[in-house]
Amino acid sequence: MKRMKNFVASCLLTALVVPSVVLAEEPSAAPLATGMVSAGTAEAQVVEAVRHGDILTVKVRFKGLADNLTGQSLYTGIDKDALAKSFYLLVGNKKYLLLTDSNGVPLAPNSVMFSSRAGVPYVGSWYGSFPAPPKDVKEVYLTIENVEPLGPIAITDR
Repeated sequence: MKRMKNFVASCLLTALVVPSVVLAEEPSAAPLATGMVSAGTAEAQVVEAVRHGDILTVKVRFKGLADNLTGQSLYTGIDKDALAKSFYLLVGNKKYLLLTDSNGVPLAPNSVMFSSRAGVPYVGSWYGSFPAPPKDVKEVYLTIENVEPLGPIAITDR
């Protein structure tokens, strides 16, 4: 029983520490695209756009441009209206909306809250999974609520 408690405590501690370590690392490559959040307090940086089969997953990190961003939100929920109007990929004149699970829940964070600490440049992250555009499409543009449009974003195939 004591071993189980120690194991659980170790897992919880790792879960708390590892995200902080990852956010504190300096990125090794330049972002694929950047844009400002509407409040002007952070820069959105697209770090990955990977097409794997029928799904394209995009990852974005937010670099703080102001002090004390803790508690500020980018958005606080994705309802059906926001899903159609504020979260999509654009290729030419075609929109690709966020995918949803079998319960209609979007495959993206339901909310994004910023958290800043001294010495850590990144204050938040976002990811979203979309239907993959055809293989001949090599770039997309991304729209996220309260962020200026991001792109062009080069797609990596896996």
